[in-house]
Amino acid sequence: MLPTADAKALLRHTWAAFFARYGNVTPVQQQALLPILAGKNALLMAVTASGKTEAAVAPLLERHVFADGPIATLPPALRILYICPTRALVRDLYERLQAPLQMLGVTAMMKSGDTGPVSTTHPPTLLITTPESTDSLLTRAPRLLIPLRAIVLDEIHLFDNSPRGDQIRCLLRRIVAIQQYHRQQTTLDPFMPLQRVALSATVPDPAGIVSRYLDATDPAPGDEAVIVDVPGARHLQAEIYPMHELGDLVTALAWRAVNGTTRKSLLFCNTRNEVEQVAAYLRHHLPYEAAIFVHYSNLDAGLRRSVEEDFAAASVALCVSSATLELGIDIGSIDDVVLIGPPPTLASFLQRIGRGGRRHTSTHVLCLPRTLLEEVRFRALLALVQQPTGTAMAQAGTYQLTYEFRVAILVQQTFSILKQSPTGAIRPADLRRAAPASVRDEDVRAILAHLSQIGYLKPGRAGEWRPDKLLDALIDEQEIYSNIGEAPLVGMIVDAYSGRTLAHTGRIRLQGETLMLGGRRLEVVWRDRYRVGVRAVAQALPEAELRFQTAPFAVPLAVGQAVATHLQVAPNQLCLIQHDQGAWLFHFWGDLYGTLLAGMLQTHFAQVDPDTMVAPHNELCLHMSGTLTQLPAWNMALIQRQLHRLLPRLEPLLDLGRFYPLLPPALAHRTIVEQCDLPRFAQLYRAARVMEVTGDMRAQLLALVA
Repeated sequence: MLPTADAKALLRHTWAAFFARYGNVTPVQQQALLPILAGKNALLMAVTASGKTEAAVAPLLERHVFADGPIATLPPALRILYICPTRALVRDLYERLQAPLQMLGVTAMMKSGDTGPVSTTHPPTLLITTPESTDSLLTRAPRLLIPLRAIVLDEIHLFDNSPRGDQIRCLLRRIVAIQQYHRQQTTLDPFMPLQRVALSATVPDPAGIVSRYLDATDPAPGDEAVIVDVPGARHLQAEIYPMHELGDLVTALAWRAVNGTTRKSLLFCNTRNEVEQVAAYLRHHLPYEAAIFVHYSNLDAGLRRSVEEDFAAASVALCVSSATLELGIDIGSIDDVVLIGPPPTLASFLQRIGRGGRRHTSTHVLCLPRTLLEEVRFRALLALVQQPTGTAMAQAGTYQLTYEFRVAILVQQTFSILKQSPTGAIRPADLRRAAPASVRDEDVRAILAHLSQIGYLKPGRAGEWRPDKLLDALIDEQEIYSNIGEAPLVGMIVDAYSGRTLAHTGRIRLQGETLMLGGRRLEVVWRDRYRVGVRAVAQALPEAELRFQTAPFAVPLAVGQAVATHLQVAPNQLCLIQHDQGAWLFHFWGDLYGTLLAGMLQTHFAQVDPDTMVAPHNELCLHMSGTLTQLPAWNMALIQRQLHRLLPRLEPLLDLGRFYPLLPPALAHRTIVEQCDLPRFAQLYRAARVMEVTGDMRAQLLALVA
């Protein structure tokens, strides 16, 4: 451990601004300072509110800013790029860092879709932004990135193995290419490799994170990235309270307010519709005085910010949120985290419960399952979390899919590189430089040729492609930087009288329609092209029954296996329950592999008993109108044929990226195969043993399909 006196001496310029008020450094800061000051790439893993941001920013400023001389004498140049997963976190970090940075005389700026452009003549020293805005910056002002010395990737576990993570990998390569090109043209700047620091509460595959984001090339001996892993977690006090209707939620909240010290609660829902309905019900039925807030992504940025600030300032309040508040946005101290239905993944569960008790030694969590299946998933997730620190994510990592770069990101990168190109053209070599080494040259050429065939590109000079009409329209609409989401949000909902923007919407409402927004019922009173004006209207008491989908997301293999462990089902065991109309087969493999298993069994029965039908029931089991005693022999050729037939079912279960539909058909099919990780499925399938269950286990499992 680095003694505080030594840390103070090493942080000669930044200690007073970042650490003096605390008088010491936290464990993650102690372990991170020396390697970051030495210029090493680093992955910092520590619990929420442990000081990871300061552990990265302070030594990076010492090395890349103050080492060059007095701050007042340095020419304006962007030195540190800090990438966050959400716009709200960008703003939150910017506001948190303003005081110490101003004390140091360091200029900072935030850049997202909610802010203005970055000055090219007076750039900030530190820029806090998102992957999408980084992509936009590359196209509009790539020269700003030439003097860049370091990049911080915050909440890296939320990026990894996702389209946005793949986009970041491409952006890192493009930034390095810009810097290398500049150094080839001039000898004015000394060579200094781009330093990279990634932050996370925990990740199941630290070595994989390092290889994907922190090591640009094979490092020389001694230059390998450093992994700083500081264990520790707050005590978890969790209660499961079945919720049959929203009145049960009110009862639970009232009991906790009266019998405990709960003053502020953060309520998570899994869909925006649930957020609206819950907030509306609480406004009419909560039996004590409390401010009620609503937070989700479609709400206008200004409105979300107001919610965050007002909720943080309130003394007694509830905030009903979607996943937007999973991250470390400052909303004050939270006494109680309430989960209405379990989240889809263990990582999401950890993020949500980590929001509570950040300034205390324990976290209070209320889990509200609406079905027995949700209750079992809650208990399985809690069992994982309550294991020794680090074990939960390690066990979950055992069941994660193999990481494969999504080539659909290269479609988006093609459009971005074209926007950046001073000649307005792209060559295969340009796209090749942005792609990881695992991408084949023939894939690059196939993508460009297919985009030309479908009207996004057109041939230019020999070996070049230029934008065609469809791409021109996307560029005009600023729709080329994001790999997430579906169709662009084409409309705005505004206050009918003041004109204040309230939210963005994917469809234009008609005059006279009513809608829920912020937990209140509104009526459309006028429409002007893409804007609709709304006013508040009186509404009947909201329904007590919460309308929800049992699975608005794909439940992964890790969660299915956690449920099996919780139910004390032996490893590799498939539980068979026969009945008069056929049989239930409990596989505990999650939605994706459950769908593949159902497809294989359907093909098997088509050959031996054509009248038998097989269909997935939920993420844990499938139903057969016939029965079997063991799985058919593994047949890779058969499952590959099944993949083509199952494509429409599988695509929604996989995170393929927004531009996946623009891939050449052969590449699209290969992407599905890669994301399914058939070798892992084969391992599960070959090890599986079917066992008919009776007695208590039979009753317990049947209750999950009732």
